[in-house]
Parts: sequence; structure tokens; C-alpha cells
Amino acid sequence: MGQKADPQVIAQYGLYQDKELQLYVNQLGQNLVSNLSNPEFNRYFFKVVDSSEVNAFALPGGYIYVTRGLLAMINSEAELVGVLGHEIGHVTQHHGAKQIIRQIGAQILSIGGAIASPKNAGEWLMISTQLFNTINLGYGREAELESDAHGLMIAQKSGYDPKAMVDFLSNLRQQEILSGQVYHSFQATHPDTKERIIRAGTLSDSIHKRHGDDLKENRELYLQKIKGMKYGGRSHINDRRDYEKEYIDIYKVKPGDTFHSIAVNELGDEKKDWDIAILNGRRLESKPVLGEYLKLVRKGEPAKNKILKLEPEKF
Repeated sequence: MGQKADPQVIAQYGLYQDKELQLYVNQLGQNLVSNLSNPEFNRYFFKVVDSSEVNAFALPGGYIYVTRGLLAMINSEAELVGVLGHEIGHVTQHHGAKQIIRQIGAQILSIGGAIASPKNAGEWLMISTQLFNTINLGYGREAELESDAHGLMIAQKSGYDPKAMVDFLSNLRQQEILSGQVYHSFQATHPDTKERIIRAGTLSDSIHKRHGDDLKENRELYLQKIKGMKYGGRSHINDRRDYEKEYIDIYKVKPGDTFHSIAVNELGDEKKDWDIAILNGRRLESKPVLGEYLKLVRKGEPAKNKILKLEPEKF
């Protein structure tokens, strides 16, 4: 099912055309899978899709996708690892397949190995439509909680601080309140998103107490990987609206800097101070730390062009 639906996902969103970033995300994902005692599938596929939506999702069989919109919101490698671990949890626990069977019944099983046959086109269309609906609505409260725990534990097992995932969820929830854009897995747990974040925080604190000294975040490394990445713009391949070109840049905090002064001096717009704080998982009343790196959204295109044409895998 995942193999059959993968070309549809790529056709809907498009692969983000940055080979270096694609390899980086895939390498992180494969490292997580290598630490699983039972990965369920022999091969996993991690891909960045060209969408401004803030989203990550998984298909049955080990196909995992993150949007560049989500990567723009993430502030460290540990946060990304937590997201990938969460989606891996959906795969290993077969949440997608179970949900589809519950919703459309055992008829899915009768198609079996002939799912790609032209004579089953009608059945496959029904299944694939339900598959996307399932992804967009999330898998339900218990499944999301289970995958949260999975993401936190696999992050720790791979050497990352699980608290970073909780920071990411909290920041994403704050952005959701401000923008109205809902991360798909949050839809499955409304109105219990706050409880979900609290439970994840409790578990991460427990893990951190046992392993905190040896855990990493890799914030600067991650920010360098997304430097120059396209920001905003189309949400899917058929989005034909005109968007102003913008990209992610990285700024090193200087003495005396505030979010307000950075907005004025670097972006020429004092009203961007709030955007800078939120994009970096901070509150406006907080202060940038001397020497730290912050994400900025600049107009235009980066000087360094990392584009290399990518094509979907063929089976």
C-alpha cells in the first residue's frame, strides 16, 4: 500500500529539490531505524516534500515524509529526530493500516497482491483516498500518545535529548493558536493537545534524568543544514498562486541584540520581531543569547544554489 501510494504523494507535493537536505533527513531516519529492535520492514524511505504546510506523515510500509514547512519550524536535530521517531512509531504499530481496515472493512484484504492491477483501479482509488483522509485526520488519541512515547524513547536510544520534542510540540501548539494552521496529528487529540504535551513532558523528564548527561541537541548543525531553504510559497504542486520568494537564513546574535533590533537592522521591519521569536521557538519577552544562531526569513533567493534535480524512486 505504501509503495503504491508513494508516487501519489510525490505527485501531490513534489520532492523538495535539495539533494543535500534530502540525504541529511534520510540519514537521520535510517539511523533511528537501525536502533529499533524490531523495525517491521526491511526498508524505510524518508523524504522532504515541497510544501509550505507544517506537516509530517507516514504511509504503511515505511514511507515517511516531512514538509519543508515543518523543517522551517524545527529548531534542532533533536527536534527533527523526535518527529521522525513519532512517524516511525505509526509505521511499526501499523496505525495507518489498522485505521483503514476499521474504516472501510476487510475488503481491503481481498485485493491483496493484485492491488496494482488495472482491474482493481476503483478499489485502489477508494483505499488511497481513505488513506490520505486517515493521515490528515490523525490516528486517534491513543495512537498519537503511543507514537509520542515511541518518538521520545527512540530519540534517547539514538543519543538525542527527548525534551527537544516536547519543546517542538509546545512551540507548534503556540503557532497553531496564532495562525490557525493545525499540525495533522494535533487534530487527532483535540481538545486534549495540552494533556498530550504534558504527558510527553513527564516521560521526557524521566528519560532525561537517567540519560541527560550524554544526550545531544545539535542545534547549530541543524540550522546550517536548512540555511537557504525555501520558505513559504505553495502548499502543493497545483497551488498556482503568486508568492513572494523567501528563504531561511541564519544570523549570529551580536552584543546588544534584541528581537526588535534584529528585525529592524536585518529585515528592515520592526514588526518582524514577533515572527523571529516564534520561528525560533522563543517568546517575544525573552532575549537572544550572545553568540547563538537564529533563523531569519529573508526576501529573495539565497546566493548559494543547492538545487539538483531529484526524481521519485522507481520500483
